[in-house]
Amino acid sequence: MSVARDRIWAVTIIVILVMVVLGCTQKPQLVPTFTNEPDGFRGIKWGTKITRLSGMELVRSEGVEKYYIRPEDKLKVGEAVVERITYGFYRDEFFKVTVSFKGLMNYLHLKEALFGVYGDGEHVVGKDIYTWTGNQAFIGIEFKGMLNEGEVLYTYKPIMEKMSKETGGKPPKGAGDL
Repeated sequence: MSVARDRIWAVTIIVILVMVVLGCTQKPQLVPTFTNEPDGFRGIKWGTKITRLSGMELVRSEGVEKYYIRPEDKLKVGEAVVERITYGFYRDEFFKVTVSFKGLMNYLHLKEALFGVYGDGEHVVGKDIYTWTGNQAFIGIEFKGMLNEGEVLYTYKPIMEKMSKETGGKPPKGAGDL
C-alpha cells in the first residue's frame, strides 16, 4: 500500500509542476479595460496622414517619428487647464497624443474626465497612474507629485506594434546610458 501511495503522490506532484510550468510560460491575455475606446483624438482618426491635416506645427523630429502641436488647440479639458497637446506621427501616420499638465487640481480634473468617458481603468498600485487598454488604443494618465506635473498618453496600438517590429524591439537610442 505504501508504494502505491508514494506513486500517487509522485504523479500528483508531477502534474502540479507541469501545470505550474505551463501556466508560467503562457502569455497573459490582455482583456480590454474599456469598450468605448477612441478612434482618434479631437477629430483626427488614428492612422491619418499628416499631409491630410492643416494647422499643424512641427515641434520635434526624431527620424521617422515627428511631433506636432496645433497652435489653435483649446488647452482645456473640462475644468483642467493643460500646458500642451502634442500629436505624434510615425512614418507620417497619426499614432500618439501626449497631453501635458501641471498641478494636482488639473490631474484630478483630467482623471475625472477620463473616468467619465472610459470608466475606472486599471490603477497601478502605489502610484498616481491609471490605464485603459482597448483592442486598438491604450490610454494612461500619470501624475508625478514631486514634480507637480503629469501626462495623459493616448497611443494607437497597431502602429506601436508596427514600430516595434520595424525596430526589432530594440531599445531607443541612448537607453544604454540609463
